[in-house]
Amino acid sequence: MRERDWAPAREPEGELVDKPRLAARATLARLGRTLISGDLESAVAALAAGAPMLGLYAPTPAGAHALRIARDRALLITPAPLGAADGWCAGFCATPVDDGWATVEVTEPDAALVLSQGTSADLEAGSPSAAVLFAGLRCLLVRSETGFRLHVEAPWLEALVAWLDGA
Repeated sequence: MRERDWAPAREPEGELVDKPRLAARATLARLGRTLISGDLESAVAALAAGAPMLGLYAPTPAGAHALRIARDRALLITPAPLGAADGWCAGFCATPVDDGWATVEVTEPDAALVLSQGTSADLEAGSPSAAVLFAGLRCLLVRSETGFRLHVEAPWLEALVAWLDGA
């Protein structure tokens, strides 16, 4: 029964796709990830003061930054886990999701082609929200220095990698 022969789950770190013109690497497993909702400005000020709020295909800074998902929801990315207290405080809610999201960096010459095949979003127009459908999966899409970066909920990492590997 083939439906029972599943490949083992990948670790969310290291080379995921390694082709001559396309590479996908999950190198950011140790990042801190905190889902924030409610008053996003207060949340960012309290948890990572000065971190910018980024939208669709925005360039990512090296330090802490927040990726807007909706008007009142964002994923705060920090260089290390914050250990924030779970729950409501001062108008916002913070929930640590350090192992609940995976980050995949896509690089090499065909990265732009893969990006255009994976989403129909108008990247030039941008959006305040970084959320986008990419390869049929809800992802948060931003730019990196060498390509682009996708943040996806960890259970969908294997589906994303399978799509990238076939691109």
